[in-house]
Amino acid sequence: MALIGKIRKNMWLVIVLLAVALAGFILMDMQSASSRGSFGSPNAIGKVAGEKIDYMEFQKAESALYGGSGDVYGRRSSLWNYFVEKNIIDDIASDNGIDVGSDELAELEFGNNLSPVVQGYYRNPQTGQVDRAQLAEIKTAIDGGTVTNPEFANRFNELRKQVIKTAKQTKLSNLVAKAIYEPAWYNKTLETINNEFANFEFVKVPFDYITDDQVSLTDEDYTKYINANAVKYTNKEEVRNLSYIVYDVLATLEDSTELRTKLTELTTDFANAKNDSLFVITNEGFYNPNYSNKTDLPTALQDIVGTLSTGQISSIYVDNNSYAVAKLIDRKVLADSAKASHILRTVEGGNPDQLAMATKYIDSLKTAIKSGSVSFAEAARNNSQDPGSAAQDGDLGQFAPGSMVPQFNDAVFNGKEGDIHVVTTQFGVHLIKVAKLTYKTNELKYKLAYLAKSIIPSEKTQNAILDKVMAGLENTKKIDDLQKLSIDGVKLEIVGSIKKNDFTFGNLGGGQTSRDIIRWAYDAQTKVGDVSATAYTYTDENNYVDSKYAVVGLKSIDKPGLATVESLRSTIEPLVRAEKKAEMIKSKMGNSDLASVAASFGLESSLANNISFGRAIMPDGSSEPIVIAKTFKLAPGTKSEPIVGKAGVYVVKLNSITPSSTDGIAQQKASILNIYRSQVNAQLMEALKKSYKIEDNRSTYF
Repeated sequence: MALIGKIRKNMWLVIVLLAVALAGFILMDMQSASSRGSFGSPNAIGKVAGEKIDYMEFQKAESALYGGSGDVYGRRSSLWNYFVEKNIIDDIASDNGIDVGSDELAELEFGNNLSPVVQGYYRNPQTGQVDRAQLAEIKTAIDGGTVTNPEFANRFNELRKQVIKTAKQTKLSNLVAKAIYEPAWYNKTLETINNEFANFEFVKVPFDYITDDQVSLTDEDYTKYINANAVKYTNKEEVRNLSYIVYDVLATLEDSTELRTKLTELTTDFANAKNDSLFVITNEGFYNPNYSNKTDLPTALQDIVGTLSTGQISSIYVDNNSYAVAKLIDRKVLADSAKASHILRTVEGGNPDQLAMATKYIDSLKTAIKSGSVSFAEAARNNSQDPGSAAQDGDLGQFAPGSMVPQFNDAVFNGKEGDIHVVTTQFGVHLIKVAKLTYKTNELKYKLAYLAKSIIPSEKTQNAILDKVMAGLENTKKIDDLQKLSIDGVKLEIVGSIKKNDFTFGNLGGGQTSRDIIRWAYDAQTKVGDVSATAYTYTDENNYVDSKYAVVGLKSIDKPGLATVESLRSTIEPLVRAEKKAEMIKSKMGNSDLASVAASFGLESSLANNISFGRAIMPDGSSEPIVIAKTFKLAPGTKSEPIVGKAGVYVVKLNSITPSSTDGIAQQKASILNIYRSQVNAQLMEALKKSYKIEDNRSTYF
């Protein structure tokens, strides 16, 4: 009570403190909003066509459509492209009267003209067909106002937005496609380059004739190449160039021995196990319910499996960086493929009432079929709830062992031709008729259960390597010191042209760690020459152990414009080296005839007949458009200067050119026009993106 009294007497002080605190929060929020860009709203992740892309809306769509599954940065990149495209499409659609009406939307979502978005989302992976039954249930729930699951409602609303966007985009693309015109001169030119044929003799000296150690590259060589390809290597935005060192975290001999010992200790219990599938699942193993060909087994097991008796365990072998043993469950000769038909009555989520009804329904059909009162084909056509096979009288076609779910697979391949089986799977109750079993060979097939221990570093090993990395990092503050950490086979690497929204880093791939490195490189506090105080950890997600530690330094920053040598060195090195090799080969060729050129390189000349400029394919199947273009410029009987192609340096002697025929120009015109019109949908959006100002603030949020 005394404390309450003091507070009442000093209430003015409390109010002042609250006001100061509130002002502080407001100031912090203003600073935060300022740091997130200049979109006016702290929640604006971007701005396209004058419309903001709201961060909360972006998060909502990500949660609804992906639910936390998949590569987080890959899905965000895909979702960003969707929002950008949607804003552009909406902007153009509003100016041109393009819209999607309610009747059209219903047809796209539930009708006979389903949107590609709906088809992709509701396609049954087992049958490859759209799950019409599920769509019908969704429509009934929406029409009846009985949707109570907010997660489902959010997901369907986001899908609906994508359906509308896709429909508008298709209409816009069709308008543009219809406007494409092909002039007569263009069609005549295409006719010529596709139907004019050259016959020539040539000598090709591959770049590999010069070994890499014979070529030394300078910064001047790289600069010359970048300037010659300026359009390709001009940065539209600021990029970062980083140096880094990677330490691989590998199992020691001690780790390996311990893992092998643990596996050996398990084999006794494995041999005595009564339930093999339960045992291997409990001990992180694998049980294959299907029979496998010997050649489909791990290579190290192929020589062992034939010596095993049923119930026997193999010796330890190495497979995919794991110690493994296998227990032979059974062996038998099985068909290599089967042809079967089925009738399905679906059961949702294992519902016991539905299961009982489906079983009774299937049993009655089986009785009717066996009595001859109805054929299997007729029963399937009129009663199966698998729409794909029902339309084919239940026929599932030819399939290999393991293609179907285990219960279905076992009924077919363990049976005989003409058998009719009742089988329950996760899809419901099936009536299966085995039409044909095909035996290409009479080789034994094997059913096996496996135990394995991944050869991974122990916690002790991980800590020892990390301690070593951190000890070196303590004395590595600047990028010039980074080279000193290149010991024990670890070398300094460089990755250039890193953009602020990238999520892959060098040869380390994508994911959160790579994104953290890129965020550090773009942090306002990071200066050129700095080395991160953090050793970045890459994890083996399958085995939950550290797999790599990376130490990173910011080497340089490229402003928008022509890229620097530092940013492109690792990317263009093979191209610059090939160009340098080409110069060396050309200097050795001189101006000799084909026979002399071939002899000087220990090669033989080759013939190329009926080569068209339009296809630009050499006799060995390689694409060499520059070589063939320059060949067509020669006069018959003349030889070219050395020509640098994609795979080497060529000298060509043109023998003859067969002129093209102008017959069929009209048909070609229609064909070419259709090709270009079909490409509009893919290319139009990329062209539109270049014409719109797109403000991208994603890097502030993730």
